[in-house]
Amino acid sequence: MFKLLFGFFLTIHLLGDFYFQSDKLSEKKRNGYCYVLLHGLIYFLISFACAIPFWSIPVLLSASALAVLHFVVDSIKFLWARGKAQNAATYIADQIIHLGTMFTVASLFVYLGFDFNLLPSIGNYLAAITENPGAMLGWIGLILAVHKPANITIKQLVAQYKPAEEANHANRTGAFIGTVERFTIILLLSVAQYSAIGLVLTAKSVARYKKIAEEKQFAEYYLLGTLLSTLLAIAAYLLFV
Repeated sequence: MFKLLFGFFLTIHLLGDFYFQSDKLSEKKRNGYCYVLLHGLIYFLISFACAIPFWSIPVLLSASALAVLHFVVDSIKFLWARGKAQNAATYIADQIIHLGTMFTVASLFVYLGFDFNLLPSIGNYLAAITENPGAMLGWIGLILAVHKPANITIKQLVAQYKPAEEANHANRTGAFIGTVERFTIILLLSVAQYSAIGLVLTAKSVARYKKIAEEKQFAEYYLLGTLLSTLLAIAAYLLFV
């Protein structure tokens, strides 16, 4: 049950910290505490909404505790990094702390022996359309993970290695290609076609072969981004499925 519960908390986090937080709000949070409060409120509402299908006191309290802890972490981050530019180390540390709070809350939930079950009406409906409702919920979290959160994480980690000519423009096409690549990888993993993943990566490299061959800095940047994208897809699959 721990894996399912942790995946549920992580799905809440993905929604609250990535999909329902715009780039503009993320920027404003660094200099205005009112935006930290706004983000905290949005995160709490999402946590509560996601807990409604389970509608039990332990689940509602756990989701609320997760939202409160998220707000506390963001408040501490605001005081520590106010006015500073966010770098990869700050981003990774922030996400690791959030993951730690989710792990702690999920561990306490399981240790105390609480039940983590859907409302009978919702459970019966899902059972009518799928043999394994838990797996379906896991796939929802997986799909969320390999899109926007993965793109933002990769962007943060490779920013310092980005060639100057690439840094002068936002490459939305590259982000979309990365998302399609990760979707393809998780689909291949789900049908145990592991060797086909290599063909996907090869096809992606062929499209940029000339630039990779002629520009060493771009080649290293491209390789790092591709490896991180693949790693995140595999890690997300193992975590959610």
